[in-house]
Amino acid sequence: MDRRTTTALVLLALSHAAVLGVVIILAASGGAAFQVEIFRDYADRIAAGELPYADFPHEYPPLSLAILILPRLFTDDPTLYAALFGVEIFICDLAIMYVLSRIGLKPLVLYGVSMLLFWRVPFIRHDLIPVAIATIGAFALLRGRFMWAAILWGAGGALKLYPVVAVPALAFGATLWETLKRWTLAGAVFAVGILWGVFAFGTEALMFLTYHSERPAQVESMAGNIQFFIGDFEVVNTFGSFNVVGPGSEAIVSFFGAFQILMTLLGLGVAYFHGRGTNMRVAAVRGAALATFAFSVFGKVFAWHYLFWPLPLVAMAYGLVGLRFPKLTWGLYLAAILSTTAMNEQYWAVSENVPYFVAMLTVRNLILLPLFVLLLLPTKDRGEEG
Repeated sequence: MDRRTTTALVLLALSHAAVLGVVIILAASGGAAFQVEIFRDYADRIAAGELPYADFPHEYPPLSLAILILPRLFTDDPTLYAALFGVEIFICDLAIMYVLSRIGLKPLVLYGVSMLLFWRVPFIRHDLIPVAIATIGAFALLRGRFMWAAILWGAGGALKLYPVVAVPALAFGATLWETLKRWTLAGAVFAVGILWGVFAFGTEALMFLTYHSERPAQVESMAGNIQFFIGDFEVVNTFGSFNVVGPGSEAIVSFFGAFQILMTLLGLGVAYFHGRGTNMRVAAVRGAALATFAFSVFGKVFAWHYLFWPLPLVAMAYGLVGLRFPKLTWGLYLAAILSTTAMNEQYWAVSENVPYFVAMLTVRNLILLPLFVLLLLPTKDRGEEG
């Protein structure tokens, strides 16, 4: 790692730590940590002897409970819990930045600056933990540690589900037997990460699957966005979020369910096609990035933090093979982040000024479509160099 990259890593780490410090101060004054309060409540209920899923709903896979419980092992004080939870996330943030620094200066800076634009969101959610696992898995794959990549992506799926969409990329450049071994290992790790919860809490532990299959379109999603324009819609507060229902809701949700899968497969296919004859490890990292991006943004559920799920993988792929139009692509990504953060800070408009919210939402979603197209474009191959 050269001096410029080391300096950038230190400065970005200090900047992210400063944001965490502000979040902790706000948590002490009773603000800005609402999601952490929900997690702490879950941890308190478990400490009191209640069973997750059976005694209270938990929309995430059972392995995610470890993230919520860990800070509670040290304290039941709300402010200290928020601080320890933030530190837990910050450690993963540092791990991501370190991995990207091994790729180059640009991926590190793009990720570091982009995360600052998300403001408080990374430190009041637990998503950066599976994001870190997925990123380290991609780096392991890049170094030829395919089995470690399979283990990490399987474990990431057991934490937050989405990292498993990268698993098909383990087939890039592999024989059929190698592919089967990698997929089997990833599937086994994922299964163990889920099934222990079934043995511990009963079949209710699988509710994270049925929970999301039954919910309508979230207001931030493209499916929800379309329903705002159809008319005769209703915004409902269900499944722990604001969702939109109305005429044709089921058909729109079904379409985007299929569209999400199709775009995920398209991302993997494009990366494989463009990577033929080059370094297939690099092509696999790009495939993981494109698949994760498509899965994140095109589903019926699309919350603020979903945009940083693919962020380090996209930055990593950019550092390895570049982009056809890098300034435009990253300009759109940063604009999408900023508009998402603006919506987050103006979330009151969902119930009090729907046209204002829909205007912000439409602008953001119109950014995401051309952004995905730009990410799909063939790049100048620097796979061997990477």
